[in-house]
Amino acid sequence: MGPKKFSSLFVSATALLLLVATHYPAAEARFEGVNSWCRTADYRLLCTSMVAGAATQQDASVNAMKTTLDLVRRVQTFVPRLKPAISHLEPQSQESIMETCNEDFEGKIDDIETSIKAMQSKDIGTVSTRLSAAYHSDCVDALAEFGVDCPFSKFVQTLQRQVSNCLAVVQQN
Repeated sequence: MGPKKFSSLFVSATALLLLVATHYPAAEARFEGVNSWCRTADYRLLCTSMVAGAATQQDASVNAMKTTLDLVRRVQTFVPRLKPAISHLEPQSQESIMETCNEDFEGKIDDIETSIKAMQSKDIGTVSTRLSAAYHSDCVDALAEFGVDCPFSKFVQTLQRQVSNCLAVVQQN
């Protein structure tokens, strides 16, 4: 390849890069308005509100977990609302679902409270393990097993997103 061909190829490649750069925002623009502890989160804007302006990873993690704990407690109050949705099932099945759902949300509360304490002592392994356990919903699974849609599934979905964000903040290097 002669100098002229190389030079025109270089000019063409440079022009293409400039064209792409002007039409697509810089990588930093994707993070506009996003707290720096939330850059690896799947739900960055939600995460940003969860960390509440925290400047340190520990504060961001604790703030995010406290926000999630508040939501779990609120969702737990919805469990009695399952009764009409499962009223067509056998009494034993109804009882089983109610017990599973109550235990599920009590377990999530315990997992997140334990995670907050573990974060304060910088035990990231425990935090990650307990938050991972809080992500899954035995209640939704029990309902699905009987063909019942969870009447508060949007809240459970938001809860899963918040737990995912907590994990992202905690595990960020």
